[in-house]
Amino acid sequence: MLKEFLADDSRKNSLLKETYRQIQKRKFISKAELIELLQARPTTMTRTIEELLQNGWIKEGGIGPSSGGRPPILYETVKEAAWVIGIDISRAAVRTVLTTVDFSILERHVIPMTKEQTPDVVFQEINNLIDKWLAKYNISFKDLLGIGVGAVGPIQRKEGKMVNPESFLSSGWENVDIRERLSRFPVRILVDNGENSAAVAEFVRHGESFRNILYFVQGYGIRGGVMSDGKVFNSDRGDTSALGHVIVQANGRVCICGREGCLSAYASFPVMVEEYRRASGKKEISFEGFLQLLKENDPEAVRIAKKGAFYFGIGLANIINSVRPELVVLHGSLVYEVPFFYEEATDCAKSHMYMPGALSPAFKKGSLKEEAIALGAAMQVLQSYFDVG
Repeated sequence: MLKEFLADDSRKNSLLKETYRQIQKRKFISKAELIELLQARPTTMTRTIEELLQNGWIKEGGIGPSSGGRPPILYETVKEAAWVIGIDISRAAVRTVLTTVDFSILERHVIPMTKEQTPDVVFQEINNLIDKWLAKYNISFKDLLGIGVGAVGPIQRKEGKMVNPESFLSSGWENVDIRERLSRFPVRILVDNGENSAAVAEFVRHGESFRNILYFVQGYGIRGGVMSDGKVFNSDRGDTSALGHVIVQANGRVCICGREGCLSAYASFPVMVEEYRRASGKKEISFEGFLQLLKENDPEAVRIAKKGAFYFGIGLANIINSVRPELVVLHGSLVYEVPFFYEEATDCAKSHMYMPGALSPAFKKGSLKEEAIALGAAMQVLQSYFDVG
């Protein structure tokens, strides 16, 4: 079975695994391309492909363009050879997806986060959901590669725990042992900062052409994930949520963390909405209402959002100047739904970058939007079977 094959890190299995990885990564590929990529002998590659075919892990996927001779056979992975589950635990919602090994989403489920959504309630629903999906598709634990979880930081990655996330509506989300909560499933369970997971999703989505990525979220908090040379940048506690606590105004506003002048104190959802409430006297306004006012070009809402975009751009520039990414991906409702916010933030970031001519990153909106974290967490599970050391 595929899972057992992928878990075999022996030298004897290395060419088989790498051949499978290249087919999975490139979707469709010919034997000649594999020979060139892996520097393998033609007879060796023929035997390798035949073994993968016989085990049902790859299949012939059509005919490629001819370069003068017989058109080459293209190979692709068998999607249903294994499955992966990805989970996104965020302040606004918990998203769970079931994917095939090529990350086609078969099922998706969203739990809106309210004051009633404690860890006990949320994980009971997730466990029941996974049980339901495994039964529906007749998936055994031998065919489930694992469960990936991208969660709000800070994260203790080795222990699989959320430490002390900010701004959850319900109580009890401090020191949540995610692996323990999913322990009824005897499979590989990986836990990471959600923005790292989203960065991985963009890395894969762009065909691994960008190897240094900054994924930045503007929402109820401001968080970020970083990839360096194709690898997620990790600190001991996975606290890339700290990117929302870079200083953008010395001795400025008091942040939720207790310090002064943090990016989150100037450019997060709650701060903008609260500023609008004070300025307008409309105490009942929600974020959804604030977003609608922006779409209607309410002058006060636009003023506040433009100021938030300015500070968001300053924070972006601070991080860009430090990590020098090739690609900067922005995510959030204002990014997707309010065009001027994205434009003002990126223009501000570009104008405050150090030596922009030396290495100017590409700026993009998130291509996977709300499913980026869950899908990226699933991708991290498959990647873990190929990581060495």
